[in-house]
Amino acid sequence: MRTPIMSPRRTDVLLCVGVAVVLAVVATSHEGRGGDVNPLAYLWAVGLGLLMLIRRSHPVLVLVLTTLGFFSYYAAGFPAIGVAVPIAAALYSAAEMGHLRSAVVTGALTLGLSTVYRVAVGQNVSMVVGYEFVTHAALIAAAIALGNSVRAGRRLRRRTEQVSRLLTRQRELDQVVEVREERMRLARELHDSIGHSLSVASLYSDVAREARDDAARDDAQELVRSSITEASSHLRRTVAVLRGSGQFDSDAGLDQVDRLRVAPTAAGYAVDVRVDPVDVAPEVGAAAFRLVQEAITNTLRHSNGRSISVRVGLREPGLLGVRVVDDGTAVVPPQIRPGHGLSGMRERVADLGGTLEVDADACGWVVEASIPTMPATSGDGTSGDTA
Repeated sequence: MRTPIMSPRRTDVLLCVGVAVVLAVVATSHEGRGGDVNPLAYLWAVGLGLLMLIRRSHPVLVLVLTTLGFFSYYAAGFPAIGVAVPIAAALYSAAEMGHLRSAVVTGALTLGLSTVYRVAVGQNVSMVVGYEFVTHAALIAAAIALGNSVRAGRRLRRRTEQVSRLLTRQRELDQVVEVREERMRLARELHDSIGHSLSVASLYSDVAREARDDAARDDAQELVRSSITEASSHLRRTVAVLRGSGQFDSDAGLDQVDRLRVAPTAAGYAVDVRVDPVDVAPEVGAAAFRLVQEAITNTLRHSNGRSISVRVGLREPGLLGVRVVDDGTAVVPPQIRPGHGLSGMRERVADLGGTLEVDADACGWVVEASIPTMPATSGDGTSGDTA
């Protein structure tokens, strides 16, 4: 914020002194023409100067009193001090305080009345109208214009400072939103990647414990080890991102969907995966992969079915369809309790401009999504997830 060079009160005091001194000097300059100057003339100069002390709080009153003081000064027969000089400070103050119309009207009336009076009393018309009128009009206009420009400049500075404050506040809010979105993205990644791996590890720990032969037990234990290794890898990468020393490397996409059949197949599910070759944005492919992963995880956790069907392909031009269905009986039909997994799936799809439907009934889990293959936000790198 700009710091004023001088306080308003000090400015008004200096203006008060300046007006009184200038008027006194102008009156004194006429001393040689008409004899000694009446001391009361200086009293008038001081009075007009003192009015500057209330010019901010009562600008119109100052304008009126100055005009009356101007006419009474001449009515008292004091030395001529012109027209513009006595009222210039009052006109400037009124314009500066926002009373531009009052300043213009007062300046015009004062100049007009004084000119008519001087012509009426027999002063030289060519001098009064041809020379002094133009000079005084220019001085009056300059005083009003200066006051108005100072007011406009002050308003511009205030508005500039206000805009600056608003922009700063907006940047702060944008940073808060950006941090919140990044936290949500990291939460989804932790849930979908690490959560899936740990769920598979937990499942096959039970399989290994209940295995009747060594080969089945070894296979289950190998899946547990590989799942834990995968979870550890994701955890290290996530920690690196949080520390600012790494970034997510994409290991999720349409070309990786087929590998999600490994865990349910080992658990005894008949898994049918069909992924059509489709050209999609990277974030769309990552979202589709995570949807299938979460749907399979939910089946392993909550369904007693024995088969899973995965279909990924174009539903219509520009729209990718993802459908995952199992044939078991869901644990929580027909109401599905909203958890982090379902919320994460909905957030992913919504961020890409798609729709998601999830159902669990006597026929098992059904997860179905429609996602634009090339979302509008994909070009600026602000949407989507990169696992």
